[in-house]
Parts: sequence; structure tokens; C-alpha cells
Amino acid sequence: MPSATGRGFVSTGAGQIHYREVLPRAAASGERSGAPVVFLHMTPGSSRVYADVLPRVAASGCRAIAMDTMGYGDSDSLGAAPRMEDYAESVTWLLDGLGIRRATIVGLSTGSIIAAATAIHFPERVSRLALCEPGRFNTPERQARGYIGGRWEVDAEGEALAARWRQIARGFGGRLTTEQAFVLYVDSLRSGEHQREAYHALIHYELVEGLSRIAAPTLLLTGEHSTREEPIETFLRGIAGSAHAVVADCANAPPLEQPEAFADALLRWLDRTPEPPAAAGAGA
Repeated sequence: MPSATGRGFVSTGAGQIHYREVLPRAAASGERSGAPVVFLHMTPGSSRVYADVLPRVAASGCRAIAMDTMGYGDSDSLGAAPRMEDYAESVTWLLDGLGIRRATIVGLSTGSIIAAATAIHFPERVSRLALCEPGRFNTPERQARGYIGGRWEVDAEGEALAARWRQIARGFGGRLTTEQAFVLYVDSLRSGEHQREAYHALIHYELVEGLSRIAAPTLLLTGEHSTREEPIETFLRGIAGSAHAVVADCANAPPLEQPEAFADALLRWLDRTPEPPAAAGAGA
């Protein structure tokens, strides 16, 4: 059995990063052993998206960690106009603060793009990669439209809050329960004026042309009822040797909608996909 979920902060030159962590039971009272698996969430969202995933992954013997993207959850913002490369670098700051040289990085939606960017720009830090519901977001239409979550303006009657609730409750493929939508709704309010920052970086980052640079073994995960626009075949073709798994009975947020099925699909792949050795000079 895993230990209880712990929470902490890593201090960086750009602010603090909040994370949640569940250790394998054998490591709970001593050294933080177990292969580290780091989870990155969607936008809006926070590490809470993985609350029911972390214990299941830790029960398999892994060190399960979920990071609040900077500017979201309890993590400080990177600033007004961060780039996707900045978000990728912030993942390495978390690893440094936790004493982790290399980790399996798992990302959902926006988090999948941050995870992929980490594998591209900091390949020595990524042992394996799992991208859940990845997409092509840097389209002219998205760039012209900008952030779809609305501006951070609260009116006296609460209409903006009600509109945001309806948008989230009906979004992400339309299959969220009220409780699941509430997790994302609260997270969107907590991120406040920062909630558009990662989206801005997302729509101005060219990922697809860089997919061939990903060397880490990669799993692509999609929901059975996903409404994503970019075919998953784009990523299967672009990332050499990548595998694909479908998570049943969910749409665009598998870790939130079906956490057990999502974790099991990930763990099956991890079991049959050993970590490649670190490159010479990259450390353990």
C-alpha cells in the first residue's frame, strides 16, 4: 500500500512550485525510493486532477508526484508572457528540488505539451514520456481567438462566475460529472488572472514539427470519447516507436474522469517499457 498524499513546495528563482506526492509504503518512512513518475495537469487545473491517480501509481512501487503548473494551483506564476520552453524548464526545477535526475513525465492536454517540450528541450531529464490527449494548438484560429476562458472580471451579480461554470461543466468532451467539473472550476478561479498564461504559451508553440526530436519511449493516451481535433496518428507518426492506449468511458480528461482505468493503462505500459539507460554524463 502507498503512504498518504503529502504536499510540499520547491523554491526556485522564479517563485515556488507546489506539488503532491505519494510514496511507496516501503519508502514512506525513509529514503524516497521508487522510480519517479511526475504528472502535469490540464488548463485550467492543478495537481488535484491526479488525486485518485497518485495512490494507485505509488502502490505499484513508483514515487508518484503531481506538480502544479506555475501560475496554477498553489504555484507562483512565471510572469505575464511565459514561453512553453519556460514551462518545460520549470519541470526541471521541480526535479532538482526533489533530488531527481530523471523521471517518467506524464502530461494531460496542456500538460502533455509541457511534458513533450521537456523531452525535446531537456531530454536528459526524461526517462519515459506519456502524453494524454495531446493536440495541435498553435493554429491561426486559436491564435486569433486567444484564451477561451474569458477575462478575470467578476461582476456584482456573479454572471461571469455562472458563465465560467457552464463553460467548464459542458466542456472537455461533455462527460464530466458535477464533482469533476467542480474541481476544474475551483482551480480556474484560484488561478485568477494567471489562467490564460499557459494557454498563451500553448498556442504559440510549434510541437508537431519537433516530435521527431523526442527520444524517450512514449505512450499516447486518449479517451474513448475524445473530441480532440488533431488525429492521434499525427503523434504516432511523429514520435518514433510510440505506443497508443485508449482509456474507456471517458472523453478529454481521463485522469479525472476514470482515474483507475487511466492509471492501469499507464502502469501496464510502464511494466513493459523499461527505462533506457541515462546518456553518458547525464547522471543517474
